[in-house]
Amino acid sequence: MISISYLANSEGGVMQKELNPELFGEKKSTSNHASSHRREGLIPPPPSNDPTFLNTDRQIFEIKSQIMSMNDQLSKLTAALNEANKTSNGKFERVQQTQTRLETSHNGLAMEAGQKIQQINAKLAERKALDAKIQEMVDRHNNVIKSFEVRLNHMQRLLADKENQMAASQAALNEAKMEISRLKRF
Repeated sequence: MISISYLANSEGGVMQKELNPELFGEKKSTSNHASSHRREGLIPPPPSNDPTFLNTDRQIFEIKSQIMSMNDQLSKLTAALNEANKTSNGKFERVQQTQTRLETSHNGLAMEAGQKIQQINAKLAERKALDAKIQEMVDRHNNVIKSFEVRLNHMQRLLADKENQMAASQAALNEAKMEISRLKRF
């Protein structure tokens, strides 16, 4: 079995590795003696019941407890933050889906409204064309009526003239008859 021992520096940190010398056939006492000289300067003396060491140990323990407590709090905060992030992402996705639905609906309504406006414009143009045709027909009809009125007035004048001529002719005829009957009596 290989045994590796670590030599500590004066500040309590690990510096280097050392293999067990018995594995290579060296004597334990000489290597122990040589390594003990090397270790004496590097390893601090074992802790005693000195109050400064006890106070330092207590402070280290308290700091470790505080660090563990802070780690627990940090874990809880991280979990809460992750949960809030999940919730926010879910809400954001729902809002995005709602927005997409509304945009789709809006686009559909806008397209439908555009089509209806085009249909109304087409019907309005058709109606204007029909109105123009009707107005043209009314104007032609009015012109025909005016022409007819002019002709009728002309015919009425001619008729009146003819009636006057006929009345005059009748009067002349009656006069002639009376003259003939008077002449027959003589």
